[in-house]
Amino acid sequence: MTATPSSTVDEFDPLDPQTLQCPHHWHRRLRTEAPVHFAAERGMWFVTARDLVAEALNDHATFSSAFGLPQLPIPDSIKDEVAEIQAEGWPPVPTLLTADPPEHHYYRRMLAKAFTPRFIARLEPDIRAIARELVQALPNGTATEFVRGFAAPLPLRVIAKVLNVPGDRIDDFKRWSDQFTATVGGQLDDAGLLEQARNMVEFQKYFAAQLDDRRADPQDDLLTGLVTAHNIDNDEPLGTGAILNIIVQLLVAGNETSTKLIAGVLHELAREPEHWDRLRAQPSEHSGNLIEEGLRLLSPVQSMFRITKTEAELGGYTIPSGQLVVLVFGSANRDEQWFDNPDDFDPDRANAKAHLAFGAGIHACLGAPLARLESRVAVEELAARFASVRLDEDNDFAYEPSFMLRGFRRLSLVFTEGRDT
Repeated sequence: MTATPSSTVDEFDPLDPQTLQCPHHWHRRLRTEAPVHFAAERGMWFVTARDLVAEALNDHATFSSAFGLPQLPIPDSIKDEVAEIQAEGWPPVPTLLTADPPEHHYYRRMLAKAFTPRFIARLEPDIRAIARELVQALPNGTATEFVRGFAAPLPLRVIAKVLNVPGDRIDDFKRWSDQFTATVGGQLDDAGLLEQARNMVEFQKYFAAQLDDRRADPQDDLLTGLVTAHNIDNDEPLGTGAILNIIVQLLVAGNETSTKLIAGVLHELAREPEHWDRLRAQPSEHSGNLIEEGLRLLSPVQSMFRITKTEAELGGYTIPSGQLVVLVFGSANRDEQWFDNPDDFDPDRANAKAHLAFGAGIHACLGAPLARLESRVAVEELAARFASVRLDEDNDFAYEPSFMLRGFRRLSLVFTEGRDT
């Protein structure tokens, strides 16, 4: 339900369809009235104030990342059938997102050896080439569905390039990505959950074979970096199950979130064309600010789970041990105590980088430089071709039904090379 003056915070339901479409009214109420709130119906604690979200992010000893999968439990009705499908693949291994130290430090160190700043910087020419190809394919002066035509394929093809996925498997790659994110903060029916399990096993078998190939025949790619990372400091080698888990996280973090960010930023630019004009006039000077403010305002990763290892005191509230906690980045990034006029898109905002869109602490997103780079390149290349962008009339502005990943299902835009008359 939508928050109204007569409603109370006890009525907040993160999975209510109206709340999934626009959670900001509820977040504002929660920040003011109950910044640490127990949603009893869902069995989860929601933390919405920026100071408290940051405090929890930096206290991994109390707020553990070992919460399991970032999704709701499998229903008992199909639990055995899902387990039977999963037995054909590799069991989940807690690595980056869902591990605590010392295991987390080991996995992060191993990925950092392969996913270096130099490796990311080397990707810029490829990212620009992909972006320019997609920009040239967009129509001039007629409506285009921007998510399908640009915002989704750009990061998908970039992360496919990173993982050396051949062109004839891109459709499979996209299908796997969609399947993995369908239950991140959202729900599927029994048939959907079974299909998701089948897709996970198919994904695992494909990449396990690729990893075996890299062990036998190393290449200049991230997969080779992962299977050989242990050689740098004589570390314990990464197992296949662990690498598969890391690849899933790269696929979701490096694809879905960037899609949602790019589409959301273009929505804001279409609404406020003066920002587009400034971007066109000085792209390198303005693209970075646009992306940082987009990260703050849009927060494609709206929230992340933690679980309390002991009884926790946070903001004067007591959270019992063993409780599932939701740290709401999307609310923290609109906290009035930190950001003036927080619901406005303001690329000149002096403290835009104070956002928590990539988390903080030991679990801060390792792929943040790549997300920033490809999003910055995206807006620069779009502005290089088109003089203007506007919203088409055929828009419902519907968001994906998730309280963890927030972005448009579709976005119809009209780009023009010359000024509209």
